[in-house]
Amino acid sequence: KGVVVSENLPLDIRRETLQQSKILRVIKTNLVMKCPEMSAEIAEKKDDYTNLYEQLCKCLKLGVHDDSTNRTTIAELSRRHTSKSGD
Repeated sequence: KGVVVSENLPLDIRRETLQQSKILRVIKTNLVMKCPEMSAEIAEKKDDYTNLYEQLCKCLKLGVHDDSTNRTTIAELSRRHTSKSGD
């Protein structure tokens, strides 16, 4: 969970308004592109990424199934226990 600050969002916030908002679609697209990049940077530090992965593992696993355009990128961030992992 996080907070996105934008001065361009309309003040009248109804569900219908948000679903049709072009600005919100642009924000969503930018966030979807930026999150894997930031996660990959954190993944370089094993301890930090372990903490992040513990919090987000369900979201990443669902993202592999739900987001077909970013499936490969999300799958690279997933950590699965195997017989060779030793954990």
